[in-house]
Amino acid sequence: MKYLIKNANMVDVEKNEIRKTDIVIEDGIFVQIANDIEREFGKHEVIDAEGLYALPGLIDAHSHVELSLLSSIPLAEAIMEKGTVAAVLDPHDVVNVLGAKGAKYLMDEMETTQFTPVWMASPCVPSAPEYEDCFGQIMLKDVKTMIEDYGMYGIAETMDYNRVITEEKTLKEILEYAKSKHLMIDGHAPCVVGDDLNKYIGSGVSSDHESVSVEEMVEKFQKGMTVIIRRGSLKEPASAKEFLDQVGESERILLSTDGCITVQDILNYGHMNYALSQIVKEGVEPVLAVKMATLYPAKRYGLKNLGSIQKGKTASLVLVKDLEDFHVEKVFVKGEIVKRTDTKYSFDNEVLNSILHDKMTDKELMIEIPKDCTQVKANIVTIIDGTLETKKTSRILTVENEKLNLPKDVMYCSVTNRYDKNGSTAVGLVDGVGEFEGAIAGSIGQDTQNLIAIGSNLNDMKTALNKVIKEQGGVALAAHGEIIDFLELPVMGIMSQKPIEEFTTELEYLYREIREKGMTLMNPLLTLSLQISLAVIPEMAITNRGVLDVNENQFISVIERII
Repeated sequence: MKYLIKNANMVDVEKNEIRKTDIVIEDGIFVQIANDIEREFGKHEVIDAEGLYALPGLIDAHSHVELSLLSSIPLAEAIMEKGTVAAVLDPHDVVNVLGAKGAKYLMDEMETTQFTPVWMASPCVPSAPEYEDCFGQIMLKDVKTMIEDYGMYGIAETMDYNRVITEEKTLKEILEYAKSKHLMIDGHAPCVVGDDLNKYIGSGVSSDHESVSVEEMVEKFQKGMTVIIRRGSLKEPASAKEFLDQVGESERILLSTDGCITVQDILNYGHMNYALSQIVKEGVEPVLAVKMATLYPAKRYGLKNLGSIQKGKTASLVLVKDLEDFHVEKVFVKGEIVKRTDTKYSFDNEVLNSILHDKMTDKELMIEIPKDCTQVKANIVTIIDGTLETKKTSRILTVENEKLNLPKDVMYCSVTNRYDKNGSTAVGLVDGVGEFEGAIAGSIGQDTQNLIAIGSNLNDMKTALNKVIKEQGGVALAAHGEIIDFLELPVMGIMSQKPIEEFTTELEYLYREIREKGMTLMNPLLTLSLQISLAVIPEMAITNRGVLDVNENQFISVIERII
């Protein structure tokens, strides 16, 4: 197709200006950008932009397909409609499930779309091998497979910063290989500053997206790192405007979602356009914001034909109503107006039957109580809703008939190794989720994607977990020993192939049922997936091996005897 877009206010990220112009697209390429172009090129479809703003196709500087709970095709088609045409993707969730070949399945599915991925090889699987289990630990040979056989661009977020700082052998080998190949190495280092940060950077890591304060972002930037600002469905602790005011404009400041944006928010607000609207409303100048989501990530990650609207480049373009809400009116990807394909990828059996654990038993979900105790000190994972953070808290609980008397706002939580029929289970306690009655369970415990459950009683947790095991992946809600609702996630137990609208309807129904049972979390599955079992974000986590004090890098007792 050939298009003539008239009367567009083009955001020229190369010249740092907005100007009114016409744009000609032929055979997927921008062929002319000028004022008052007439139809002298043959038959063109004329689109009058009527003053809409023309942005380059948006690029997510760091993300994960799997966090959306959608597989490659439905996610790509949903976010292209919101103006995101490319993303730097870390497939570490599917690598946790099936090793390097898990990434290949996701890549092959994505190849059937018009989306442009920049795949990065996951170096930290599981994210903390000393503290959790998954399909298998990623070693140098696996990274070589992803880089040399699959054609990945570089090394994805190096999450286990403690292994980097202490120069642990297996991870050091991966990073040394990456440096020898002159590969990009991305990072993930919350609260890593000072000498530890120097060691982290010295290993070859050149970016970070996990800073928890402006001061931390400034230090990382001043030491030469690329700082990736995250915006999506989470409350973020550091102001983009304040950071930019301190360091100024730079190609080393990018914008991403990190995959931390719910399907509901994608439908209601957008994707990278939503991230743009958030930082602009914080006070970031709009053209600069657009550069952080187009030109700058394109330069860092080798997307030479994307990132700006220029003659000869790939014609991926977004027409938006304004530069505040960035409401999308029309999207072109590779020279064509975006449209759904209704394609469904055919996966192998190992993708659709990836949960190996046998049916859960009562014994696996027990918390051992010290004998002859009437009171115990309980170490509790406190959820900070709307964030990725947890806090370590403690309470005095009473014991009756060798069972804990839980306050209504304290829940049991279990994490089970799904990759072995007798895989280990750890049970802990959490609060900050409301006074919930019943249990939810899923095969989505980050980053290992282990089985995770949270509930007011262990019987409902067992019921929900066994439903997930039987169906080979999903999220189950149980109450009074019965399944109330079930959300199917058949692709590696963590993703759906349904269109975003259909999946979101099912998800919202599940959320209504969960909230009717007393849970107050903004996004229950985001908490279930990301906060509780994530062993690389402070302060507390529960893995299949135990309750982990992330700050101290050690397991602690769930309950302690009070003498």
